[in-house]
Amino acid sequence: MPTANHQVGESFTVQFVWQLPEGDYIRAVFAAQVLELIPAADKYIVRLTKLVAGRQESATGVMRPIEEVSKDYWGLVGELVGNKLTIAYEAEDGRAIHLRLATLTGEHNYFTRFAQAEKRFQQNSKNSE
Repeated sequence: MPTANHQVGESFTVQFVWQLPEGDYIRAVFAAQVLELIPAADKYIVRLTKLVAGRQESATGVMRPIEEVSKDYWGLVGELVGNKLTIAYEAEDGRAIHLRLATLTGEHNYFTRFAQAEKRFQQNSKNSE
C-alpha cells in the first residue's frame, strides 16, 4: 500500500508529459506543495508552485532547440502554476505522469477542477445570503 512521504507544507517535484499532435512530447517538472493528505485515496492535494524545468522532444527523444518548441503549448504549461490538484502518492518518485493533451488545453478539467468547484461554492454562498 502506498504511503505519503511528505506532510502538509512540504514540497516535492512532479513531472508531467503530454504528446503533441505532431508527435513531439512536452515534459514539464513542477514544484508541488502539499496542502492536504487524503489517506483513504492514497493521494495528496497539492498546489503547483513553480515550473522547475521542461523540455520538448521529438517522438524519438531528441530535444528540440528553443527556437523549434511550440510556444502556444508552452504558454499553457506556464499557466498551470498556481493550480491545485489531487495526485497519487506515487507521483513523488519522479517518474513522468503521462497525461492526455486535453488536460493541458483545458478541454479536460484535471488542472482546474478545484478552482471551478471553489468558484461554484462562492457563487452558491452569495446566492444563499
